Amino acid sequence: MKILVPLPEPEARKAMFEELLPSSGDNELPYDVLVDRTEGYSGSDIRLVCKEAAMQPLRRLMTLLEQEGDSFGE
Repeated sequence: MKILVPLPEPEARKAMFEELLPSSGDNELPYDVLVDRTEGYSGSDIRLVCKEAAMQPLRRLMTLLEQEGDSFGE
């Protein structure tokens, strides 16, 4: 038996973004833009997008640290 789960409505997508990508300080995220651009996305898709977005700063930091290590002859 298959159970069809509807795609999240705009309000649900916004709530997911607010929970998974909270704004920090004065840096307000454009949640309305994210909601508009994710029409047709499943909840799982949105979770994956948020995970990837959260990992980007860490990946940039790791790249910088690796480059610094190379410049010191490690």
